[in-house]
Amino acid sequence: MMQYGQNIVQRNFNGPTYAPPPPAPPRRPQPIRTIYSHKTTKNKSFLDMHHYLKSIGIKNNEFMLALIDPDLENIDPHDPHLNAYYKQKVLRECMCNYWFFLRECIRIPSSNGTMRYKLTRANLALNFCMALNLNIFLEEPRQQGKTVSAAVRYLYVYLFGTTNAKMAFLHKNAEGSKDNLQTLKDIRDCLPPYLQMKERPMGDGKVDRGRDSVTLITNPFNNNNIKTFASATNKMKAASMLRGKTLVMIWYDEYGFMPFNDIVYMNAAPAFKTASMNAKAAHSPYGILITTTPGFMSTDEGREAYNTKEEATKFDESWYDKTYDQIMAIVSANTKSDFVYIRYTYQQLGASEQWFQEICKLLKNSWPDIRREILLEWSTGVENSPFKQEDLDAIGRLVKEPISVTYLLDKYPFETYLQTDTVTYPAIIGVDVSSGYKQDSSTITIADSRTTCVLGCMNCNYISTIDLARCIDFIVKHWMPNAVVNVARNGE
Repeated sequence: MMQYGQNIVQRNFNGPTYAPPPPAPPRRPQPIRTIYSHKTTKNKSFLDMHHYLKSIGIKNNEFMLALIDPDLENIDPHDPHLNAYYKQKVLRECMCNYWFFLRECIRIPSSNGTMRYKLTRANLALNFCMALNLNIFLEEPRQQGKTVSAAVRYLYVYLFGTTNAKMAFLHKNAEGSKDNLQTLKDIRDCLPPYLQMKERPMGDGKVDRGRDSVTLITNPFNNNNIKTFASATNKMKAASMLRGKTLVMIWYDEYGFMPFNDIVYMNAAPAFKTASMNAKAAHSPYGILITTTPGFMSTDEGREAYNTKEEATKFDESWYDKTYDQIMAIVSANTKSDFVYIRYTYQQLGASEQWFQEICKLLKNSWPDIRREILLEWSTGVENSPFKQEDLDAIGRLVKEPISVTYLLDKYPFETYLQTDTVTYPAIIGVDVSSGYKQDSSTITIADSRTTCVLGCMNCNYISTIDLARCIDFIVKHWMPNAVVNVARNGE
């Protein structure tokens, strides 16, 4: 059993208050609610994720197994013989516990019927950040489930997460946004009937079914609605598409290929800001989600998506052990963007090399498409590069993932690549100072003076010069007191 943690959001569902209640007498402090860890779940992917987080040193590694009502430990929400008492318990658990909804209730339509929701590193990060109402830029390779993961999160908000909320689905074309809404409805229809929220009995014996079309659905119980929007064919239509609409959640799918995406986004932002502030005050969900594979840097929409990604704060799995305030301090330190960038490769998502070979064959071994669609590379092509493609490939093969990430000043990510003894052999710290304009970054690189191997580095395009100096001061005083610091001279 585990105690109620920082990452599980408890929501109270109180009825309307027509007059202020009388002052309540002082009460004893309420005990912390016990949250059980559902380790007998039949959804193996959630158990696997728990073990993975534990293996990399994450202490808060059981939140995806949260169970509030222990009576539901061995209950199947899809059991056709489930009585009304347990249906009510399941409904209540879903309303209070998003992870239970994902783990036990969701079924994804497939060619062989339905399958359980598969938790991956990418959709765990997505769900974690969306639960914190962060704006997100998500990149995953094709056919790794990013559309389904997003649709499931919006389905939960639509069913249980809020009331009277308006949400929008956008895509590079009208059919794409309609397909995403249909995906959401298909997943909803795989829920047990008592969780679908499709029909509300009326007092006169009639039934309110809300609205349900290819472009709009409305929840008859809470008046939430989701609407799709066609792609803009010119700048005027792009400017007016979402202008003035009070949307608390917006999903831009295939943002890197959406015509006039910068104009659509800019004109939607003011009204979204107002709606999100109201939602925050009401403790309701809000946020913007961008999902895409790398676009073409030769197009306006591709460059806009790339710049949005580059300016965003990079997500790290160490966030699972941080408090809300600590995470917001990291995000707020970025003065250029309030987006969080989540990116996972096919290897990180558990796809095999055999899968990669098969998808390459399906793409007819077209390496420009493979690099963009599967390897998530943003590139304008070799013709615009001073380097040969084989040289870029060789460099790419040498790229390594950091073994850990530490946040300097609790804000700026410092990536560690090697551990070494720096007492006998002083480290060399190289510093490149930048003002943070455009894509220019301030960097700190630490190398082992004996082997010349890189021990760690920081690359940040929004850090101030003063904070950069504080980071250097911290590294020298707390990590490497005998280091040699070399700072590039700028601004002559």
